[in-house]
Amino acid sequence: MEPQNVGENMAGDAVENIAVNANPAANATGKTPESLTESLLTEMRDLSRKRLFFQKVATGCMAGILVLVFLVCVIIVPKAITTLSHINSVSVKAENSLDEIDVMTKGITSATDSLNELVSGNSASLTEAVTSLSQIDFDGLNQAIRDLQDAAGPMAALMKRFR
Repeated sequence: MEPQNVGENMAGDAVENIAVNANPAANATGKTPESLTESLLTEMRDLSRKRLFFQKVATGCMAGILVLVFLVCVIIVPKAITTLSHINSVSVKAENSLDEIDVMTKGITSATDSLNELVSGNSASLTEAVTSLSQIDFDGLNQAIRDLQDAAGPMAALMKRFR
């Protein structure tokens, strides 16, 4: 219940009491108008005190909220700003890294395309070279090398004597 509503309800009750007490026919207690005024003033004083109490409670709550908001502004907001700046710098670095990865993938793609073109363009000559290598008679070549060593060996020995 809000403090104003409590006070208004109490004030409404006091007005009803006054209306009942102001009616001489309804006044069975025999109170005089001065005592009615005094009782009315007492009720108003009590209501004012209650209102004042609730106003003090509301003011204390508002002061507490104000202090809490001030502390949040002083302590948490600078930390949040620092955190956001760090997040911003990390996102910029991540964006730069992604850009570098894009450039690297384009380079790799172009390199593989160039390699494919090289292999495609030279496939005929590579096939001829492999065919030529496969047609070499290695046994005959080894025999020719041995014959050359046999023929050149004595001549090399003869040349050593002239030195």
